[in-house]
Amino acid sequence: MTASDSSQKADVIRLLLETEGRVMLCLDATRAGVAVPRRFASDNGLRLILNRNMPQLIDIGARTIESELRFGGIPHYCVIPYEALWGAFNPDSKHGMFWADAMPEEIRALHAQEEAALRLPAVPVVASEVVAPEVVAVKPPAAAPKVAFRVIEGDGGEAPSAPAASRPRPNLRVVS
Repeated sequence: MTASDSSQKADVIRLLLETEGRVMLCLDATRAGVAVPRRFASDNGLRLILNRNMPQLIDIGARTIESELRFGGIPHYCVIPYEALWGAFNPDSKHGMFWADAMPEEIRALHAQEEAALRLPAVPVVASEVVAPEVVAVKPPAAAPKVAFRVIEGDGGEAPSAPAASRPRPNLRVVS
Protein backbone atom coordinates (compact mmCIF):
# COMPACT_ATOMS: atom_id res chain seq x y z
CA MET A 1 0.00 0.00 0.00
CA THR A 2 1.35 3.37 -0.96
CA ALA A 3 1.33 6.53 1.11
CA SER A 4 -1.18 8.06 -1.30
CA ASP A 5 -3.57 5.13 -0.69
CA SER A 6 -3.31 5.72 3.06
CA SER A 7 -3.87 9.44 2.68
CA GLN A 8 -6.87 8.81 0.40
CA LYS A 9 -8.46 6.52 3.02
CA ALA A 10 -7.75 9.08 5.75
CA ASP A 11 -9.25 11.86 3.63
CA VAL A 12 -12.43 9.84 2.99
CA ILE A 13 -12.85 9.14 6.71
CA ARG A 14 -12.25 12.77 7.67
CA LEU A 15 -14.67 14.01 5.01
CA LEU A 16 -17.42 11.63 6.14
CA LEU A 17 -16.96 12.55 9.79
CA GLU A 18 -16.95 16.29 9.05
CA THR A 19 -19.84 16.38 6.58
CA GLU A 20 -22.07 13.51 7.66
CA GLY A 21 -21.18 13.01 11.31
CA ARG A 22 -20.42 9.31 11.28
CA VAL A 23 -18.59 6.67 9.35
CA MET A 24 -18.65 2.88 9.34
CA LEU A 25 -15.22 1.33 8.88
CA CYS A 26 -15.06 -2.08 7.20
CA LEU A 27 -11.84 -3.86 8.02
CA ASP A 28 -10.07 -7.18 7.99
CA ALA A 29 -9.27 -7.75 11.68
CA THR A 30 -7.06 -10.73 10.79
CA ARG A 31 -4.40 -8.45 9.24
CA ALA A 32 -1.18 -7.65 11.07
CA GLY A 33 -1.22 -4.57 13.27
CA VAL A 34 -4.99 -4.56 13.94
CA ALA A 35 -5.84 -4.20 17.63
CA VAL A 36 -9.48 -5.01 18.45
CA PRO A 37 -11.03 -7.15 21.21
CA ARG A 38 -9.90 -10.77 20.96
CA ARG A 39 -13.40 -12.06 20.11
CA PHE A 40 -13.35 -9.97 16.89
CA ALA A 41 -9.73 -10.67 15.89
CA SER A 42 -10.74 -13.45 13.45
CA ASP A 43 -13.38 -11.36 11.63
CA ASN A 44 -12.31 -10.30 8.13
CA GLY A 45 -15.54 -8.30 7.71
CA LEU A 46 -15.53 -6.38 10.99
CA ARG A 47 -17.50 -3.14 10.96
CA LEU A 48 -16.88 -0.34 13.44
CA ILE A 49 -18.73 2.97 13.67
CA LEU A 50 -17.01 6.25 14.44
CA ASN A 51 -19.06 9.32 15.31
CA ARG A 52 -17.80 12.89 15.53
CA ASN A 53 -19.81 13.31 18.75
CA MET A 54 -17.86 10.56 20.52
CA PRO A 55 -16.30 11.95 23.69
CA GLN A 56 -12.95 10.22 23.11
CA LEU A 57 -10.27 11.27 20.68
CA ILE A 58 -10.26 9.71 17.19
CA ASP A 59 -6.72 9.85 15.86
CA ILE A 60 -6.75 9.63 12.05
CA GLY A 61 -3.00 9.38 11.55
CA ALA A 62 -0.73 8.82 8.58
CA ARG A 63 -0.68 5.01 8.95
CA THR A 64 -3.46 4.09 11.37
CA ILE A 65 -6.75 5.12 12.93
CA GLU A 66 -6.66 4.89 16.71
CA SER A 67 -9.36 5.40 19.30
CA GLU A 68 -10.83 3.89 22.42
CA LEU A 69 -14.05 2.24 21.26
CA ARG A 70 -16.73 0.51 23.31
CA PHE A 71 -17.80 -3.07 22.71
CA GLY A 72 -20.85 -3.98 24.78
CA GLY A 73 -20.09 -0.99 27.02
CA ILE A 74 -16.52 -2.13 27.68
CA PRO A 75 -13.79 0.22 26.38
CA HIS A 76 -10.98 -1.18 24.23
CA TYR A 77 -8.17 0.78 22.61
CA CYS A 78 -8.30 -0.02 18.88
CA VAL A 79 -5.65 0.40 16.22
CA ILE A 80 -6.68 0.05 12.57
CA PRO A 81 -3.90 0.19 9.97
CA TYR A 82 -5.03 1.47 6.58
CA GLU A 83 -3.82 -1.80 4.99
CA ALA A 84 -6.62 -3.60 6.87
CA LEU A 85 -9.30 -1.05 5.91
CA TRP A 86 -11.33 -2.01 2.83
CA GLY A 87 -14.37 0.25 3.20
CA ALA A 88 -15.55 3.49 4.79
CA PHE A 89 -19.08 4.80 4.37
CA ASN A 90 -22.01 6.43 6.14
CA PRO A 91 -24.58 3.66 6.79
CA ASP A 92 -27.48 6.13 6.54
CA SER A 93 -26.64 7.98 3.32
CA LYS A 94 -24.51 5.18 1.76
CA HIS A 95 -21.84 7.79 0.85
CA GLY A 96 -18.31 6.50 1.03
CA MET A 97 -15.78 4.23 -0.65
CA PHE A 98 -14.76 0.62 -0.92
CA TRP A 99 -11.23 -0.40 -1.88
CA ALA A 100 -11.54 -3.70 -3.73
CA ASP A 101 -7.78 -4.34 -3.71
CA ALA A 102 -7.80 -4.40 0.12
CA MET A 103 -11.02 -6.44 0.39
CA PRO A 104 -10.54 -10.06 1.54
CA GLU A 105 -11.32 -12.71 -1.11
CA GLU A 106 -14.17 -14.19 0.97
CA ILE A 107 -15.89 -10.80 1.19
CA ARG A 108 -15.34 -10.13 -2.51
CA ALA A 109 -16.84 -13.55 -3.43
CA LEU A 110 -19.83 -12.96 -1.14
CA HIS A 111 -20.36 -9.53 -2.71
CA ALA A 112 -20.28 -11.07 -6.21
CA GLN A 113 -22.89 -13.67 -5.17
CA GLU A 114 -25.19 -10.97 -3.79
CA GLU A 115 -24.88 -8.92 -6.97
CA ALA A 116 -25.67 -11.98 -9.10
CA ALA A 117 -28.74 -12.72 -6.98
CA LEU A 118 -29.98 -9.15 -7.45
CA ARG A 119 -29.68 -9.17 -11.23
CA LEU A 120 -33.01 -9.50 -12.98
CA PRO A 121 -33.42 -12.38 -15.40
CA ALA A 122 -33.35 -11.44 -19.08
CA VAL A 123 -36.72 -11.32 -20.81
CA PRO A 124 -36.70 -13.83 -23.71
CA VAL A 125 -37.08 -12.42 -27.22
CA VAL A 126 -38.98 -14.53 -29.75
CA ALA A 127 -39.40 -13.43 -33.38
CA SER A 128 -38.85 -9.77 -32.53
CA GLU A 129 -41.56 -9.88 -29.88
CA VAL A 130 -40.93 -9.53 -26.19
CA VAL A 131 -42.60 -12.23 -24.15
CA ALA A 132 -44.25 -10.70 -21.11
CA PRO A 133 -42.82 -11.89 -17.81
CA GLU A 134 -45.03 -13.95 -15.52
CA VAL A 135 -47.50 -11.92 -13.51
CA VAL A 136 -47.32 -12.64 -9.82
CA ALA A 137 -50.31 -11.90 -7.64
CA VAL A 138 -49.40 -9.78 -4.65
CA LYS A 139 -51.38 -10.38 -1.50
CA PRO A 140 -52.59 -7.15 0.10
CA PRO A 141 -51.36 -6.53 3.62
CA ALA A 142 -53.53 -7.75 6.45
CA ALA A 143 -56.11 -5.22 7.53
CA ALA A 144 -55.24 -3.22 10.59
CA PRO A 145 -57.39 -3.90 13.63
CA LYS A 146 -60.37 -1.57 13.84
CA VAL A 147 -60.21 1.05 16.54
CA ALA A 148 -63.41 1.81 18.41
CA PHE A 149 -64.15 5.49 18.94
CA ARG A 150 -66.84 6.97 21.08
CA VAL A 151 -68.45 10.36 20.63
CA ILE A 152 -68.30 12.76 23.58
CA GLU A 153 -70.87 15.50 23.48
CA GLY A 154 -69.76 19.07 24.07
CA ASP A 155 -67.65 21.81 22.55
CA GLY A 156 -64.32 20.46 23.83
CA GLY A 157 -63.97 23.22 26.43
CA GLU A 158 -64.49 20.98 29.45
CA ALA A 159 -62.83 17.72 30.27
CA PRO A 160 -65.18 14.76 30.22
CA SER A 161 -66.55 13.79 33.60
CA ALA A 162 -64.92 10.92 35.46
CA PRO A 163 -66.66 7.57 35.34
CA ALA A 164 -69.12 6.89 38.13
CA ALA A 165 -67.07 4.09 39.70
CA SER A 166 -63.86 5.71 40.89
CA ARG A 167 -60.93 3.98 42.50
CA PRO A 168 -60.44 4.15 46.23
CA ARG A 169 -57.76 6.51 47.43
CA PRO A 170 -54.49 4.85 48.41
CA ASN A 171 -53.48 4.82 52.05
CA LEU A 172 -50.20 6.62 52.57
CA ARG A 173 -48.26 6.78 55.79
CA VAL A 174 -44.99 8.39 56.78
CA VAL A 175 -42.29 5.98 57.91
CA SER A 176 -39.44 7.48 59.88
